[in-house]
Amino acid sequence: MELDDPVPRAKRFSLNKSIQASFGTPNDPDYVFDIAGSWDDSVMGVSLSTREIKLYSPATGQRLGSYSGHTGTITDLQFLDASTPYTFCSSSTDGTIRVWDSRTGQQVNILETGASQELYSFTVGGTSENLICAGARAQIRCWDWRTGEEIACMQECHTEDVTQVRFHPSRRDKLVSASVDGLICVFNTRGEINDDEGLDIHMEF
Repeated sequence: MELDDPVPRAKRFSLNKSIQASFGTPNDPDYVFDIAGSWDDSVMGVSLSTREIKLYSPATGQRLGSYSGHTGTITDLQFLDASTPYTFCSSSTDGTIRVWDSRTGQQVNILETGASQELYSFTVGGTSENLICAGARAQIRCWDWRTGEEIACMQECHTEDVTQVRFHPSRRDKLVSASVDGLICVFNTRGEINDDEGLDIHMEF
């Protein structure tokens, strides 16, 4: 008697669309550091080693635009929520998060920490989807991206570079951070954001 396989077979995927693009020259190529898709999958963003961002249509492969402004390596790239599908953001080691409008091809806002404070990752969320939080050197910085106002700087939870920050996909008030200090922290961003009252959980690895 044959027994059912308790482990489901791996789902097979096939290539649906490929985009061929040359970045740089054969002797001096540019490198792709990150990719991000819009909420409706109509636009794909690509960050390059030239500190430039290029947008493409995944359906046709057509290039939709190029964006430049960062003076350091681009470390993260994300589109905002479904209510602002044409807006995307990028963080960099130049200490800035830049907000771009893909309809106009223009930078519409810039969030700054100072040239000496590199940013390694950022995330967009909060109960009103208005928060941008970024990981830096032993700090988590938070802004209201609509106004550009910095509203919090948490610097007691981590002792080393904060390399990843992400809002929970369904509980949008929960912010998770990870650092090379071996800690993962979970913060509640509902209400005042700070190290003392906002820290829900910390896990050590």
